[in-house]
Amino acid sequence: MRKILTLAGVGLLTTAAMQAQALEFNVLAGGNVWNASPSGNIQGKKNQPELDVKDKLGLSSDNQTHFFVQFDHPVPVIPNFRVSRTALEFSGNKNTGFEFLGETFTGNTQTDIDLSHTDFTAYYRLLDGVTSFIPLVDLRAELGLTVRNFDGGFEVKGSTSGGSSTQTVDLSAPLPMGYAGLRVGLPFGLSVGGKVDAIGYSGSSLSDITLDARYQYEGLPLIKPGVTAGYRSFNAKLDDLDDTYGDLEFSGAFFGAYIRAGF
Repeated sequence: MRKILTLAGVGLLTTAAMQAQALEFNVLAGGNVWNASPSGNIQGKKNQPELDVKDKLGLSSDNQTHFFVQFDHPVPVIPNFRVSRTALEFSGNKNTGFEFLGETFTGNTQTDIDLSHTDFTAYYRLLDGVTSFIPLVDLRAELGLTVRNFDGGFEVKGSTSGGSSTQTVDLSAPLPMGYAGLRVGLPFGLSVGGKVDAIGYSGSSLSDITLDARYQYEGLPLIKPGVTAGYRSFNAKLDDLDDTYGDLEFSGAFFGAYIRAGF
């Protein structure tokens, strides 16, 4: 009888915990500074020369910003939602010569690469708050869809045989991507996790992978501030994506902070 009562008590506690988790509603907002290092190449058109962004165009690592707002709610049918904005702008100067969009640039040439984007992510939570088989560890998984809207492009300006010229390629295109995330909660407010957005089609492919560790202060009832640090790698192979061509990677460490409000 004692064993039965014990099992019943554990079952009631588990059910209560799951019900409390099901009623969770919170807003998470934050940002970070990402020291992104560019590599790879761009092209004016598919059959034109590949221009190495470091050796030929003079681009180097630079601090970028990332901000986000996330809404989690208890309604199971409606997905949760996140909006994020990443600034991804690089500028380089190089005393060299190359061809871009039919123009031959010579001497000091400035190149701007802008792959800034806004993400709209709808996702469902899986295993949220469910204790794994490892004691004191919580798992949270997410699956969903991201629509990434680029609003940038490439610009090259400098001296040519005809005097001077500015050649631009605009990139303004929404792109749907699959999204998956996993977070492992540890004792003392610590957690580690990662997320990935990815798609590949018609010769183009994009993958954006983030790994991070967080510390969240749990001493306040409805507001929980936190800090985060991690590594992000964004790969973009552009094959006629809105008339844009290139094979680029941006990667590096980031540091940031956030605040969670809700219950």
